[in-house]
Amino acid sequence: MQRTVKVPIVLVAVLFTLAAVAEIATGRSRNTQEEGAERARRVALANVDEALAHGDAAAARAAWQRAYEAARMNRGWRGLVEAADAGVRIESEARGGAAPRARWIYLAALDRARAERSVEGAVRVAEGFSRLGDREATEQVLRIAASLALHSRDLEAPIRVEAVRGRLLNRPSILTQATF
Repeated sequence: MQRTVKVPIVLVAVLFTLAAVAEIATGRSRNTQEEGAERARRVALANVDEALAHGDAAAARAAWQRAYEAARMNRGWRGLVEAADAGVRIESEARGGAAPRARWIYLAALDRARAERSVEGAVRVAEGFSRLGDREATEQVLRIAASLALHSRDLEAPIRVEAVRGRLLNRPSILTQATF
């Protein structure tokens, strides 16, 4: 009877070991993919700026697409904000209709920032909408940033959001008057 008890225990130990090895391998693979996507995104963003400097709008748009695709492969909001910012630069310098897509990318970044409860992410998105000249979206996103700030552990976050509000909208919010 001793022998039959040992076999299942050894078998379970082997299965746990294989599962642990698979988890380690998968985790490393995911990190490697994210690092590769991050490098590709940075190169593509540099290519956007280089193409704009040479007046090549088509190359800038192609590099922007690569930057966006690489940003989507990472989980955070930063890459998407930087990709949308590149779209704003293309719109500004090449007058190429990039604004609608940049707006959409900013919204995707806002979704990720909210999921992370990132005040900084929401503020960066608000700044992007402001650069696009979309005051209504800027105000909406600043409300989201203010809400995130009020629920964060950072006691200075609401003050920083209000400073950004003043800079972007040139007026304090009603929320400031009600909470301070």
